Amino acid sequence: MRREKKVMPIYLKLTIFAVLFIVLLKMVGGLDEEETDQMVSTQASAPVVQEETKAPETEPAPEPEPAPEPVEPAFDWTEAEVTEENVRKALLDNVGGAFAIPLTDETFRKFVSSPDVYGERVELTINPGTFWDEKDFVKKAGGSLIAYSKILLDNPNIYEVCIDVKIDNVGGGENNAVYLSWRRDQAEKVDMDKALDNMFGDYTIPFQIARNYRIQDDIYNELEKFSLPKEKNM
Repeated sequence: MRREKKVMPIYLKLTIFAVLFIVLLKMVGGLDEEETDQMVSTQASAPVVQEETKAPETEPAPEPEPAPEPVEPAFDWTEAEVTEENVRKALLDNVGGAFAIPLTDETFRKFVSSPDVYGERVELTINPGTFWDEKDFVKKAGGSLIAYSKILLDNPNIYEVCIDVKIDNVGGGENNAVYLSWRRDQAEKVDMDKALDNMFGDYTIPFQIARNYRIQDDIYNELEKFSLPKEKNM
């Protein structure tokens, strides 16, 4: 009597084969434990990657605006202290022309101020440098007394204005030439603009109205149509 053979189901054979195959791979180092689990597992789950959280970017703080520069108050001669700097500033670019000597670094020589019971006595020493002739020299010296006083006497602290005009000599130095002065009480009686205009016809006007004046002989003797004496003292 023949013995009936038992046939192993095919799925069992496949399962045994798979197990043996995995064991073999482990033995030869082809799979690690994690890979083995992935092969056996029917579904592998993907790892979850957490996004890095960045701190919000901060804008740089704005630079502080520079402090405004202090504004220098406008120069007001009528209220200024009577100093050389202020007197020169008051006269700068305000005198000159046909009947006055402009006050510049080239023409300015000296400033002297002395107190009086009535106010400040201001004396300016100047030198015009070049000139046409003695008449032109004397005309501008006299006109400077009026033109300077028109501005300087706007300051109530000044009582007397004196102009000492020098002339160059052949030795490279300077000589006395013309000196004029007057005081506020005299000047206030004169229309200075009109006096300067009238000098077109008569350049002796400043010497007529000055309190004191003197003209050096070598200049006075060369003058034409100058009917006044060479000096006057009051």
